[in-house]
Amino acid sequence: MIRVRIHDGMVTVLFDSWARLFTRTGAVSVPLAAIGEVHCLDRPLAAVKGTHFGLLVSGFIKVGTWRSLGGVRQLVAARRDVTGLRIVLKGRASGYDELIISVQDAREIQRNLAAAL
Repeated sequence: MIRVRIHDGMVTVLFDSWARLFTRTGAVSVPLAAIGEVHCLDRPLAAVKGTHFGLLVSGFIKVGTWRSLGGVRQLVAARRDVTGLRIVLKGRASGYDELIISVQDAREIQRNLAAAL
């Protein structure tokens, strides 16, 4: 569903073609300097709340853009059965405050990002 690349001082999140319909983008690139925090999430769907544009199948999948009541804008591609990452961005980098993504190797990516920061 999602691929994450860390290269040349950037983190790039690549979305599959079907997910692009809901995220409205094929990829998001963020400078490493714009990352404030990275957290591993056992239940990534629970971290996503608010109004949204995108796909929501309750308890199973969320893909798209969410905005919380507090104004936090999240780009989301999360599934129930896949560990996730919450990447908190500084200064609404790339148009978002947070990226919430489900990836198979979430803990390894978290370690790689922490080492790169």
